[in-house]
Amino acid sequence: MRLVLDSNEYLFAFGFAKKPASIVLMDLIVTRQALLTIRIPRLIIEEIRRNLPGDIFREVIAFIQRLTHIDEDFLIPFELGSKYELAGLKSADALIAAYAKWVRADWPVTENRHFLSRHKTLPFRVLTAEQCVKFIRSS
Repeated sequence: MRLVLDSNEYLFAFGFAKKPASIVLMDLIVTRQALLTIRIPRLIIEEIRRNLPGDIFREVIAFIQRLTHIDEDFLIPFELGSKYELAGLKSADALIAAYAKWVRADWPVTENRHFLSRHKTLPFRVLTAEQCVKFIRSS
């Protein structure tokens, strides 16, 4: 199962504003490594860095480096990002959607309301952490 996690999943699992589903998702990523492939674009790292203090950011980076493949943003085809921006996504969300398509992700996982409200125009289903946890547990 190939997942692309949005920065808010890491922020809600490791940051000050905790969300139980995001915490459980991170635990499942650790315990079900053989079942899951996690990929993220560099943009996600930058968003996490901007929103967490240094000591917590280092903890998140250690977690990410152990369990995640990070791709540079410039590798993502520009045309894909433009396509999703024209479909109404904000530029950062368009990049994540383009990335998910480019890496053939089964699901992007996010709590971003704007992204979730636009997912019907995307060629893949977007899950919240809670939905993703349920799906992983049922697999």
